[in-house]
Amino acid sequence: MATKVRLLHERLAAVVSQLRHGEMVVVADAGSGTSPASLVPLSGAVEVIDVGIAPGLPTVADLVSVLWEVGDFEAAIVTEEMATVNPSGRRRVSDLVGDASVHELRYLPNFYRLRDRAKVFIQTGDYAVHGNVVLVAGYPSPPIPLAWLTSSTWFAELGEA
Repeated sequence: MATKVRLLHERLAAVVSQLRHGEMVVVADAGSGTSPASLVPLSGAVEVIDVGIAPGLPTVADLVSVLWEVGDFEAAIVTEEMATVNPSGRRRVSDLVGDASVHELRYLPNFYRLRDRAKVFIQTGDYAVHGNVVLVAGYPSPPIPLAWLTSSTWFAELGEA
């Protein structure tokens, strides 16, 4: 009998169990700045969970695969540059979530803007270039359009149409 994957990290388990449709989780590399002094500061409203214990431990791929298995996610968002700069990382994301469920955004500023909309920002020990992945929580329903995920005004714009 196969062993069921569980999250042993208490806070990660709590966050994943509380995710609602459309909420986002950023799984980031060790170089992603989280302090107000960072080149691109992360909003203080976003919870940061640092799980990095040593260079390369854990990797973004390690964490994304576990989260995908234990949580209810419908999509992943990566940078457009990932396919060229980190093709093995891009392939792992596609293999895990399926090509149709992977969205790509321009690294700066579009991908970075999503960080401030995330429910949680999880920093790993990974040093992969363009290795960051945003997971979008979901459930069996029509997928949320990428335009809605990347716009803070999409709801108001629906009424204008």
